[in-house]
Amino acid sequence: MRENSTTFPDLLLFLLYVIFVSSVILSFRAITSISLACIGVTGLIRNGIDKRHFFNRNLLNPFFICCCLLFTLQLLSVVYSENKVQAWRNVWGKSLLMIVPFCLWCCDYVNETRRREIMKWCCLVLFAACLFALSRAFTIYLTTHDPSVLFYHQLVEPYSAHAIQFSILIFVALVHLLELEKSKQHVLNNTFQRFLIIFFSLMLLLLSSKLVIVFYLGYLLYFLLMIRKYTSKLIAIGFIAAFFAVCVFVFSTDNPLSNRFRDIVYTDFRMLERDKFDPGNYFNGLQFRLLQWRFVPQILNERKAWATGVGVGDAQQLLNEKYVSENMYIGDSQRGGKGFLGYNTHNEFLQSLLETGIPGLLLYVAVCISLIKMMSKKRRAPFIFISILLLAYSFSESVFESQYSSIIFLFFPLFFYVDGRNEKE
Repeated sequence: MRENSTTFPDLLLFLLYVIFVSSVILSFRAITSISLACIGVTGLIRNGIDKRHFFNRNLLNPFFICCCLLFTLQLLSVVYSENKVQAWRNVWGKSLLMIVPFCLWCCDYVNETRRREIMKWCCLVLFAACLFALSRAFTIYLTTHDPSVLFYHQLVEPYSAHAIQFSILIFVALVHLLELEKSKQHVLNNTFQRFLIIFFSLMLLLLSSKLVIVFYLGYLLYFLLMIRKYTSKLIAIGFIAAFFAVCVFVFSTDNPLSNRFRDIVYTDFRMLERDKFDPGNYFNGLQFRLLQWRFVPQILNERKAWATGVGVGDAQQLLNEKYVSENMYIGDSQRGGKGFLGYNTHNEFLQSLLETGIPGLLLYVAVCISLIKMMSKKRRAPFIFISILLLAYSFSESVFESQYSSIIFLFFPLFFYVDGRNEKE
């Protein structure tokens, strides 16, 4: 076993990881791609120096193998895609299925200590990004008096980010900070670390992601139950009482967050039974996602493509045609915009089925199962909560259809899973 020492490749990898995570937060897509590639190359060089061979046995992990097979199937679908240009563009983006796990597993760099140091910088950059977004939104609010700029997508508009994906980054930071609190570790200043927990929690409410907030409430309940081992029962009960009081207050009053939950609770499922719609019909998130369970099988039946899918180049075009044929809103010349045109299935299971047929669906299920097996093998709260959240997220979003969501889905679970062999310090 190699003694833990600070070498140039280690220093370079630390810098590259900090740059990579920071670029993900700030949505610097070019820097994200470059730093990720450099992490992989530096990892291979580190292996060559330390072990006299370049590849790591960790790459035999079933998760990585399933990701490679799924990407290979996506690549093969280019052959029968009619829109070859769009197909190659999509395949290029989905190469992250192989690249992200490879870069994390190609060497034994990440361990508990290094993960804490990287996450310290991640939390600081995330804090700065949130401060900038809040100050910008508040400045706009003072001018327009429109409170919507303080919530959801408009709040993180400077980073061209999706509010749910940005919420997941905050959730990752919160879980990390609360786990440090639970184990009485303070990588940052004690007071500042606790301030960050409160600040990120409030930021999470402003971003108003229903899925992430529900998971955060679940994690908080787990955290409050766990700290009974380290604090008096009176303090633990007080924390739990405060936790439920905040929940009752937020969800019983009229505010943008509670309104988003009410919008889902009062979903009109009868609308989904219509054969045709009107362009003026409003679909909430749940209705639209349920419609995809009708549209995708219809497309596969019409194209007789259950075995192969319609290909990565044609899936979106066929969905757009379905929106048009169902008379859904597709924009108009006066308002501009494209309406539902360009909306994917918002479900990675359905997206894999539509693009690559039943084999693609089964391979994505295999990716999920391999991640679940990793959870059963390494039972660590941050890894488990983050992984379950992202698996749930793949039911409401096609996670491999954008670079941003692909990196979040593939990087953060593995980042909290991997441990270098030189972990003891």
